[in-house]
Amino acid sequence: MLKDLGTPARGLVRSAGLPREIRRRRAILALVILASFTLIVLDARRSAGSPVEPLRQAAASVFGPLESAGSSARQPVDNLRDRFAEVDSLKAENEKLQAENEKLTTELRSTDYARNRAAELDRLLKVAPSYTITPARVIGIGGAQSFDHTVTIDAGTADGVRPDMTVLNGDGLVGRVVRTTEGTATVLLIGDRNSTVGGRLNSTLALGFVSGRGDVTGSLDYKLVDLRARPKVGDRIVTWGSSGNAPYVPGVPIGEITTVTPNEGTLGSTAVVKPFADPTRIDTVGVVTGPPARPPRSTVPPQKGG
Repeated sequence: MLKDLGTPARGLVRSAGLPREIRRRRAILALVILASFTLIVLDARRSAGSPVEPLRQAAASVFGPLESAGSSARQPVDNLRDRFAEVDSLKAENEKLQAENEKLTTELRSTDYARNRAAELDRLLKVAPSYTITPARVIGIGGAQSFDHTVTIDAGTADGVRPDMTVLNGDGLVGRVVRTTEGTATVLLIGDRNSTVGGRLNSTLALGFVSGRGDVTGSLDYKLVDLRARPKVGDRIVTWGSSGNAPYVPGVPIGEITTVTPNEGTLGSTAVVKPFADPTRIDTVGVVTGPPARPPRSTVPPQKGG
């Protein structure tokens, strides 16, 4: 009878369509869930005698070194990333400092230039305090192929500059204006071969003529009108002026005598003059656009009873 009852039961299981493997997996899953729930309940006690504590310690002993090794392996990567970020920051800071340094250097150079120009203007006013001066700056020099010793300044007819006007700087006489445009003027330097300036010895007031040699240094030759006069080394020469103050006004320093050579067979001497204004270092100049009015002349009263 039992045999007959077992046969229909097996048929019901087969008809349900659940293979034995699936039933086994479900049973294992149910046991795992039950065991996990049991461990959670037991671990909730958080006591030293918890049956889960040995498992926790065992897991810590197994996975702790692995975690430490992972952290150690990740640390160089993190350090490298931080190092790259630090390098980028230092690079940006370095570029910023370089820009600031270049700016300060430029300001320092421009400040020195402005200070030098101010000093030249101050000396210029001391050289010719009684003249009306139009300041100008040298913006070009004459071409070497023309053999002319000239410079171009940034002042022209719009500034009142005309040909045959005296040009000087804080050291002394520079030359005279020979050509003008509205905004520029060409100045013939006193060292040019075509330049001749009337000069007077400061020591004896003897008159002579200063002529250019045409060399780079701007050296000058000086010959006295009085052939009996003897210039001396160290004598200084100033302009004695031209008719109508053109092209040269009186009283402008020209240079200092460096050597004196007696002329063979004739009276008189020829002197070499070093100009006060260095032709290789001319920057700020002044054009005399308004010479002073004629000073009042003193009168000599007639002698009584003469």
